[in-house]
Amino acid sequence: MMATILGLIILAMVFQGVMAVIDSILDMAGVNGMLKGLPIVGTNLNLIWAYLFVMLSEVGALGYGGVEIAQLGEFGTDVATAIAIVAFIPVKDAAISALGKGLARG
Repeated sequence: MMATILGLIILAMVFQGVMAVIDSILDMAGVNGMLKGLPIVGTNLNLIWAYLFVMLSEVGALGYGGVEIAQLGEFGTDVATAIAIVAFIPVKDAAISALGKGLARG
């Protein structure tokens, strides 16, 4: 269980690093604002990028048996993993903040 949580935190870190590069490239090309302005895509753009990240990196079920959404097979597992990565971004931020505060006291 802890390995899965740590794996998701690490994936959230890597995903944010990849997104920083993708955002800078799209900003330089002048496409990022247009993509974020699309009605349905813009609000879910982070999840779409997370799904593409999972699909391309093939992290899949993260080794814990696989969570699947709506009996969709591998696609459902990839979407569930992408949702977990996006959901763990605030958890990662909180963990790093707590770790920093704990080290500052010691």
